[in-house]
Amino acid sequence: MKATYVLTIKAEDRPGLLHLVTGMIEKRLLRIKSLSLAPTDISFILLISIELDSTDREITSLALKLENIVEVMQVEVKLYEQVVCLRAAYFKLDKGLLASPQASALVKYGAVIVQMTSDNFLAAKYGSDIAILNLYNELEGPHLLGFIQTGFITDTNLIGEDESSVINRLAA
Repeated sequence: MKATYVLTIKAEDRPGLLHLVTGMIEKRLLRIKSLSLAPTDISFILLISIELDSTDREITSLALKLENIVEVMQVEVKLYEQVVCLRAAYFKLDKGLLASPQASALVKYGAVIVQMTSDNFLAAKYGSDIAILNLYNELEGPHLLGFIQTGFITDTNLIGEDESSVINRLAA
């Protein structure tokens, strides 16, 4: 049975690494729902977070293959429900919203206005999928001109459960 998983990969930065990782996923005909790649506070280490639907068997096989990539230091696999996943969402809104009762949703959900033009404005919300969806549902209507949501950020530790796994790999 398929479930939503989060793969968190800690790896040394090198050209082509992301292509190699996504190629392994695509080869298994798995659809990536969300992908985020960011540098860490250790200058040459990247954190790649991938959300995808898979079976337990498929995800285990994929994680083992990913760990065989020379630059990959660690692959963590967790069910989506077991990690804190936060996203940023941006709402392009008509200025008429500010005169309507819907405007209270911006305050209620802690959205911030980040840009104003003569006709519209851009509001940003950082939070869980549910909080963003709830805000979207309250803003939906003629004033909502556009919406986009980023990939997620997870609560993964940089060094991992072992507290020394990355350091040991780097020292080797």
